[in-house]
Amino acid sequence: MRQKLVVLICAIFIVGCAWAKGPVKKYGKLKVVDRQLCSEEGEAVQIKGVSSHGLYWFAHCMNRSSMKVLAKDWKVDVVRFALYPKNYKDLPEYYMKEVDELVNLAEELGVYCIIDWHVMDSCNPNNVLTEAKVFWEHMSKKHAGKDHVIYEICNEPNKTPWSEVKKYAEEIIPLIRENDPKTVILVGTPNWSSDLAAAAKDPLSFDNIMYTFHFYAKSHKNRKAFIDATKQIPVFVSEWGTSSYNGDDGNDYESSAIWLDILSGNNPDRIKISWVNWNFSDKPEASSILLPGSGVRQEWNRLTRSGEWIKKQFSK
Repeated sequence: MRQKLVVLICAIFIVGCAWAKGPVKKYGKLKVVDRQLCSEEGEAVQIKGVSSHGLYWFAHCMNRSSMKVLAKDWKVDVVRFALYPKNYKDLPEYYMKEVDELVNLAEELGVYCIIDWHVMDSCNPNNVLTEAKVFWEHMSKKHAGKDHVIYEICNEPNKTPWSEVKKYAEEIIPLIRENDPKTVILVGTPNWSSDLAAAAKDPLSFDNIMYTFHFYAKSHKNRKAFIDATKQIPVFVSEWGTSSYNGDDGNDYESSAIWLDILSGNNPDRIKISWVNWNFSDKPEASSILLPGSGVRQEWNRLTRSGEWIKKQFSK
């Protein structure tokens, strides 16, 4: 009996040590070296995780209970917090406080987080430049230098050229850098972050910058253009789904697997490309990880078929 107790205690200790060495403790403060996201020590890394849906609609799916499951059971490396500017504009102090609390929770759990200014409905990020400056001034002061934080300054610019996105980035990035010189910044690209070509031809002149690419496996199959861009600029897939581009209309797991294989390093330059899946919510659509009603009931293992498929990717 005593021997079994000793074995059990040892097992608990081993599991506890493994949990203590979460991704942030393992990799430290991330940085960009050439075109590769790297650990604090300069080793190539690929972090993988999930994104919330808009916090206005699905805050009930992103809280201490769910994030603890994602960090401890799923073993995700990163969680993305999506805040739509149109919602922020209604209650700025409320939403800044909500994001701050989620960022602090990610730190407590030892996982990375992406603060996502979820430009989409605004089309051109300059349309919400005034609000963005206030938001990023707060975030870059409040969370300056934290090992686990990444800033995503404009989610999906659309119906606007790269020149406009670049103009916006050249306003926001210096503002952030004044408060936080080293944290990785993700910059959206035209056509809902699916067109990297213009950014590759005319990149920004800042350090620790990556360009976001989004794909939905059932709709987006032009992998050659994506690979060509990764030969020129550092890329982070801050959003992708197994479904069509609208987040619905069924799932394509074969295409998803091909994309993830490329991101894992099976590309000409062997670049490891980090990714975040859309989305950890119980919205009744194909891209959702949770079955409808799961978030309301705080039942984080009631998964859609897509959710089950995504969960398996974190154990590979």
